[in-house]
Amino acid sequence: MTGFGAAVAPTVKPRTPRKHPLAGNGPIVDRARQALRFTAEQFGEVTGADQTTVSVRTADGLDLALSYEPGNYVFSRVYALTVSTQLPASTAIPRGVKLVHRGPQRGGTFVADRGSLPDSRAVARLNAITAEHLGTIDMVRASIAQTGQRTLTLSPMGGAYVWVMIPPVFKATAFPPGEPERILALIRAVRELDPAPSPSPSA
Repeated sequence: MTGFGAAVAPTVKPRTPRKHPLAGNGPIVDRARQALRFTAEQFGEVTGADQTTVSVRTADGLDLALSYEPGNYVFSRVYALTVSTQLPASTAIPRGVKLVHRGPQRGGTFVADRGSLPDSRAVARLNAITAEHLGTIDMVRASIAQTGQRTLTLSPMGGAYVWVMIPPVFKATAFPPGEPERILALIRAVRELDPAPSPSPSA
C-alpha cells in the first residue's frame, strides 16, 4: 500500500513504430511509388518491387534496394531516397559507422556510430577509399549497419520525393547529371575494400 504523498512512478508507454511513408494506399502514396520506380530505373534493371521498396540489379551485377525515409514539415512532406546494398560477409569494411559532415573534407567522413567500437584502422581505410567519391556526391547521410547483415545505406540529396500541400505540388527531385553512376562508383569502392596487410613476422 502506498503511503499518503508518496511519489508514483509515471507509466511509460512503448513507442509506436513510425509508419513507412509508402505503407498504405492513396493518390499521394501511389505517386510516390511511381517516382521511386522511376528513380530506381536510373540505377539499373528493376528486378522486383513491393509496397515500400524497389529492387534493382546494375549492369555489373550489384543488387540494390531503393526506398524512402519520411521527413515531415509544415504543409509539406519530403521523402528522402535511400539506396541500400548488402556487403560481402568476408570483408574488411567496418561495422557501425556513419557519415558526418564535420571538418575540412568535402563530402564528409565516416566515424563510429553511437554504441559502436569499429577498428580505427579499418575506418581510416574506409575514409581513404571513399574521400574522392564523396567529394563528388551530394550525400546527406550514409551508414553501415552495426548488427545483422552488413548493409551499406546511402541517402543522397537527389532522388527525394516532395509533396507540398499549398499549392499542391508533387515532385521527384532530379539527380545532378551523372549522379547515379557516381553513387554506384562509391558502392563499388566500399565493396572492394581490402584488409590492411599483416605486419611481417620478426626474423
